[in-house]
Amino acid sequence: MDIFGIGTDELLVIMLLAAIVLGPERLARLAREAGKLIRDLRAYFGSLSDELKNELDVLDELRDVKREINHVLDDVGSNHKTPHI
Repeated sequence: MDIFGIGTDELLVIMLLAAIVLGPERLARLAREAGKLIRDLRAYFGSLSDELKNELDVLDELRDVKREINHVLDDVGSNHKTPHI
């Protein structure tokens, strides 16, 4: 498993060094903050994704309406006869 080109062994070494340098209290606080950030980002992008899907649905509906209007205009144009003078 590579994350940003970092393998599992390297990730474990980084986590061990972070635990030594930061200490358990600061590391725990950092982990909580990182978890909160990830949770907030997931919620934000989930909301953004839902909004985008809704907008795409509206766009599809508008295309359908445009298609129907074009069909009606074509029918009106083909049924409308110009008088010959």
